[in-house]
Amino acid sequence: MTPIYTETLGPSGGCAVAINTGQTLRVTDVAGRQVVDMAVFNAANPREKLSTSYSRSRFDPLGRGDFHPRDKLMIGDYLMSTINNDMMRITADTQRVEGMHDAHGRMCNRRLYRTIGMTGEDGGEKDGCHEIIAAAMAPHGILPEDIPDTFDLFMNYHHDCTKGWWVIEEGVSEPGDYIEFEAVMDCIVALSNCPFYEGTEIRVDVFGA
Repeated sequence: MTPIYTETLGPSGGCAVAINTGQTLRVTDVAGRQVVDMAVFNAANPREKLSTSYSRSRFDPLGRGDFHPRDKLMIGDYLMSTINNDMMRITADTQRVEGMHDAHGRMCNRRLYRTIGMTGEDGGEKDGCHEIIAAAMAPHGILPEDIPDTFDLFMNYHHDCTKGWWVIEEGVSEPGDYIEFEAVMDCIVALSNCPFYEGTEIRVDVFGA
């Protein structure tokens, strides 16, 4: 397929992309082991936005068992909104471990980087995914406090029950791995090439219906 829109995001880059119903969004990890934070908004009413909690607890559309809130999202699963509407459906995931994406944590941000002693290139505050996505959505009238928890693509994030905390480990995505979503409503998708990682490029493509 030939994309109708394509953009490459460099280290710490961000964008907001309109995806119409029936179109497909593909996010490609160009060099591997990168993480991309993704927020989704209803284009007609941006106050309606992604809920990772509802997305994890939606009844399994593929009938893989009784209803259980799950710890991962896989092909066939839907991204759900804050008022329980389907927003996007996962249609492809080429990683060797399907579903290795984080749907639990909050975005990195200036406070986190300040706490752990990381600064920007100029020695000042270092923007995190929250600031990057907020800047991308500002032209749409979205304020920083309106940004939802994100779906963090290619992130190896799992819970250690013994220690009682979440663990971040190196991802498994290889160069060229991608995840695809089909829009089931008109959406605005905001993406941040996460500055916590090595900062390699990611590619964003939109394919027509």
